[in-house]
Amino acid sequence: MKVTVLETYFLSAPLPQPVRTSNSTISQVSEVIVKLTTDAGLVGIGEAHGPFLLQQGPAGLRTVGDIVQRITPLVIGQDPFHAEQIWQDLFGLTYTSVKGIPTLAKQHRQLVTAMSAIDIALWDLKGKAINRPVHALLGGALRERVPAYVTGFYYRDGERPDDLVREATTYLDKGYRTLKVKVAGLTPEADAERVKLIRKTVGPDVALMLDANQGWSLPTAERAARLLEPYDIFWLEDPMPWYDERGSLARLKTSTSIPIAAGETEYSPFGLRTMLTERLVDYLIIDSTWAGGLTTWRKAAVMAEMYQVPLAAHHDPQIHVHAVAASPTGFILESFADSTRDPLWFELFRERPEIVNGFMQVPDAPGLGLELREDTLEKYGVRIG
Repeated sequence: MKVTVLETYFLSAPLPQPVRTSNSTISQVSEVIVKLTTDAGLVGIGEAHGPFLLQQGPAGLRTVGDIVQRITPLVIGQDPFHAEQIWQDLFGLTYTSVKGIPTLAKQHRQLVTAMSAIDIALWDLKGKAINRPVHALLGGALRERVPAYVTGFYYRDGERPDDLVREATTYLDKGYRTLKVKVAGLTPEADAERVKLIRKTVGPDVALMLDANQGWSLPTAERAARLLEPYDIFWLEDPMPWYDERGSLARLKTSTSIPIAAGETEYSPFGLRTMLTERLVDYLIIDSTWAGGLTTWRKAAVMAEMYQVPLAAHHDPQIHVHAVAASPTGFILESFADSTRDPLWFELFRERPEIVNGFMQVPDAPGLGLELREDTLEKYGVRIG
């Protein structure tokens, strides 16, 4: 079986109301969809998010299109079961030329994101070829269902305390018992008041995670942690900026009792290795849609097992459910509860995997078990390759 066609779609969907994190305003969601067709008639699909998707309009399309055009020769004609070799070739372009293709070192982050979609599509193809789900290829599901948390409580213009109460109640009514709250967009004191209200609303038996999106300096993070500790915080995610994350995470861990979660912004297995070997995190977060695909997840999962660090997934639970279920320390999925935050998640698939009472059932269909809606590709997408 050989890959004969690589199709790429750039999707972008506006949000009905922009939302804010500590350092950005989200007004639309974007992703790249890859479809790989083989000479056996099978089609594998993959998804990617990442840095080049922040470039909207013609600039973003040119970036995606250029990268896909450059790397297509490394995919066409290849056997999907040689996914590791394809991964090595594509990753090699981040620092050198490969098989006559000039290096993409200056676009290495964008390249890794693009190869993520290709790699995921290859895993989908492998599963379909042998009529087994992807989690079976990753070693087999260790559980029948995987817990999921809901990410919410973004900053919104005109937000009132009643809005936080209403949002928290909505998530509880949907069966979630683990909620993630955005912080670091206000002063630590103001954020602590928001978290205090949410804790009062949900009660003591609901887990509260906090996500700073790398919005604090170390001194501010230490002050914020002291203010937030009384509210029984499950984890504090991405507290400090990337440029000194290693040093600042190590220092923060010694000054707070709140467990630390990070890793979603890493874009290679080597960066994830650092998080583990230097014991910077209590929970390692991985996003295979921008860190090199499920092949990267597989590499990191082995390391996480050796260090006994729980693995959490960032975004795309429909893909990561396979990876979390098959990982010995696999822990939890991220999800959104309504289409106002991610219309693509709610419209992209013919039969979208459901989250019921805070859990997603592990699929047993071949491959990823996903089928794209062509009308959604036409509504939000532009074919670029």
